[in-house]
Amino acid sequence: MLPSPRDEAALGVARNVRALVTGKGQPAPASAKPLGGAAVPKRKNRPTSASPSWRPAAGIPGRWLRVVRTPDEPLEHVDREVADPSEAAAVRAGWLLIDAHERLSIRGAEQVFGHELDAWHRYTDDSLVILDHPGNAESVKVHESKNNLLRYRRTMDFARRGERVFDVGFGMGYLAAQLIRERGVASYHGIDIERENAVRAEALFASNGLSNADITLEHGNLFDLTREQVASTGATLVICCEVLEHVDDAELALRILADALPDGVDLVFSVPLHGRLESVWGHVSVFDVARLKEMLDATGLHAHHVEPLANVWSLVVASRSAEPSRRVREASGRPPLRSSVALTEHREFINVEAGDMTPDHASKPGDVTVAGVGPRRVSCRLAGNGGVSFPVQGLEALRLLIHFTDIVNVRRFVVRATADGTKVCTWVWKPTAEQIARPDRRFSLRPGEGARPFVSGPHADLDRADRVEVVAELAPGTTAEFSLTAAYLP
Repeated sequence: MLPSPRDEAALGVARNVRALVTGKGQPAPASAKPLGGAAVPKRKNRPTSASPSWRPAAGIPGRWLRVVRTPDEPLEHVDREVADPSEAAAVRAGWLLIDAHERLSIRGAEQVFGHELDAWHRYTDDSLVILDHPGNAESVKVHESKNNLLRYRRTMDFARRGERVFDVGFGMGYLAAQLIRERGVASYHGIDIERENAVRAEALFASNGLSNADITLEHGNLFDLTREQVASTGATLVICCEVLEHVDDAELALRILADALPDGVDLVFSVPLHGRLESVWGHVSVFDVARLKEMLDATGLHAHHVEPLANVWSLVVASRSAEPSRRVREASGRPPLRSSVALTEHREFINVEAGDMTPDHASKPGDVTVAGVGPRRVSCRLAGNGGVSFPVQGLEALRLLIHFTDIVNVRRFVVRATADGTKVCTWVWKPTAEQIARPDRRFSLRPGEGARPFVSGPHADLDRADRVEVVAELAPGTTAEFSLTAAYLP
């Protein structure tokens, strides 16, 4: 039994987000912000997902987190939710996934969710037959891109065999052909504001043996749509994908769509994720989670399923009823092929023995005295800049326990990881009196992540790290003393 889309929508945020900042297998950008069906025959022109395309190339600069507005507003609004608690929880999780995608840059979201996206592309490869396309090479390239094919596949997943579809904005007819030929819908009625699209769509239908299918195409405007028009076609599902971002008043457009829904008819629509497809000049506005929720509220629609689609679009299944959605419950989805990836090669921390901690002289020999005060704890007395260093076997995470005996003269603590004497990562902390008020502080450091009060610097090649230095920089002519316990994840 395949997992339902609402179950799959709830997966992924917590289990994936660490991959953004570990830099495992490749250096992260220097400017990275800390947290960023049955098989069918394939045709030769079919895009494949054998080689994951979401992994960013090493050394390419760019920020993982988008700069977003974060107003300090009280939580006053109550979400409009469906009656079934499980469905409501899945929708809530879907909104959170969309929000996570939108707060990440495009590349950041690819890094975090890329392995799950690869699984969805594999599902598309295995279950969607490429149509014979009479269009020009550029048109074929656009319609048969990996992301567009996944968009068609997911939209098809919510259409049931034998039902009657009304589509607002049929475009080149690619979705119509897939719905009729591969999903088995009984009829398709589409409207589009571009008259020439009907000619292109009919050519596509002819190339795929659908000239006699129950397909009706009309020139029409979304803003003129009525319930009587939709009802006259016997529609059981209304689709409006990649349209709302093109119109001057998306709120009004969705309200018209909602008013045009006959009783018991669902609406499936999609819009670009916030921060996606902004180079398309025909797109006149952007959509974030807050706007989509407000639009649904204003139309009286209830969201039964929401998901980020292909790191490009937000997909919504909605209706005027708050009752559980049979459509969502019975929708197809990718097989439960496990997409989870190990985020680390090692799972146990290695304790650093006191005998392995040696003086690290940042100024001159003799300024640092290190003495063991336990099997894994050393005392470090400083008469100048310096501290402790110890060997590691690669570095994914570092855990420190520092006892502040006398550090009022310390200007800053610096933790460095090196490989063959070359720095591969740095963390810096400038202590204040308030921060050192208590004698013991525990720190958990990860490359690329801030660990208050430490700030992480650029990092690369942490797998090669062979030594860690914990150094205090003092005011001239002063002394300091602290003790240290350390452990690390290789």
